[in-house]
Amino acid sequence: MATKHGQFMVFTTGAPKEDFDIINTEDYKLRLRKTWVEASNNWHIQLFSQSVLDTRWECFLTPEELKKLKDAL
Repeated sequence: MATKHGQFMVFTTGAPKEDFDIINTEDYKLRLRKTWVEASNNWHIQLFSQSVLDTRWECFLTPEELKKLKDAL
């Protein structure tokens, strides 16, 4: 299967996704999805913001980088 420009594919071993509702109000929703990617030993972190405009931000972090992010927050 070929990917399009700017697109990538993530293969996992079927590890369960962890979805968290951070904010869930009538006017605004913020959801976090954290998925372990066994092939690269990284966490795939996605933040979904739903309001007037829908936005998604994502990154791949090692366990050490994820700890640094948590500590910074």
